[in-house]
Amino acid sequence: MQIVILIILFLYALLIIRYTLGWYKVQAITNKDFTPKVSIVIAMRNEENEVERLLQNLQSQIYPTDKLELILVNDHSTDNTLNILNSSQLDNLQVINMPKEEFGKKNAIKNAIELASGDIILVSDADCSFNPKWVQTMVNYFTDENIKLLSGPVAYHKQKGIFLSLQALEFSSLIGSGAGAIGVNNAIFCNGANMAYRKEIFLEVNEFSIDTAVSGDDVFLLHSVKAKYPNSIAFAKEKSAIVITDAVQTFSGFINQRKRWTAKSSGYKDNASIYTSFLVLFTNLAFVFLFAMHFWNIEYFNLFILFYGVKFLVDLILLFPILKFFNRTDLVKWILPFEIFYSFYIVLIVVLSFTKSFEWKGRVHSK
Repeated sequence: MQIVILIILFLYALLIIRYTLGWYKVQAITNKDFTPKVSIVIAMRNEENEVERLLQNLQSQIYPTDKLELILVNDHSTDNTLNILNSSQLDNLQVINMPKEEFGKKNAIKNAIELASGDIILVSDADCSFNPKWVQTMVNYFTDENIKLLSGPVAYHKQKGIFLSLQALEFSSLIGSGAGAIGVNNAIFCNGANMAYRKEIFLEVNEFSIDTAVSGDDVFLLHSVKAKYPNSIAFAKEKSAIVITDAVQTFSGFINQRKRWTAKSSGYKDNASIYTSFLVLFTNLAFVFLFAMHFWNIEYFNLFILFYGVKFLVDLILLFPILKFFNRTDLVKWILPFEIFYSFYIVLIVVLSFTKSFEWKGRVHSK
């Protein structure tokens, strides 16, 4: 058993070091003169408290208005979302109200892109905020004709408290790991709150119509693009590309969100993503096992200390430059205690994601 645990630790350390190298390999691209037609697509359900702020935020983008199209899709909202959208006076806004027989974010995005006039599609969420240079920064990467899909950085609003700090730390690690994987040309995931792709590539490879997972509009598209065009994915490693969103404010809401994120992993077909998912799970299972056993056996105590120390060091090597990029080095002090919290929580989430339903936008889903 001890040998198996050491092998798992070794493989995990190799993976994290590889992602760290990948993070440093990611390079920024600047070309202020590149202004293709862009369509921003955002699916919305019950977002009446976000609509006006979102529209003002999008309107503040420093990008030619005649080259920018806003497509906001109402997914059967039961509040005042649709009325607020329809009352907007923005000339470049197109509002889509989904038909009764269709629902969900994937259908919303698919319907919007079919009507979009932009060559580049930018997608995000209603609760997000953007730098005025967000659109220009993201589209700059498409000056390279080989780039089909772009993953963008996402961060949480800075808030005080242990729970919110640990949540922000985990989220930063996910975004950074995804960027590192892209940096070594082996993309595994991205975040739908900030991504862009060519319209033609979406129409060519997307499988939203046959995907059974309720979420995954981001990861499954990335996997499809990677499978057909393996060197065509980039990460926008620029501060002006950072999209800010809200952390979940309650523990129950946090667990529900993570169940939703984890449940879609059963639909992965990408080998690198499957390998990474299992390795992370086994690493945390090993950590939990050692934590429990070290109380009774000195040999396991020594192994626990070794495991804890090595995992902390490799995670720190990856996380520090990522947190520096997001201006969140205040979270470094939480990495050591986070190691224990994360291991127990991730094992729990994996179990719950395949045994319990989750709620999303007022709808209950079994997976």
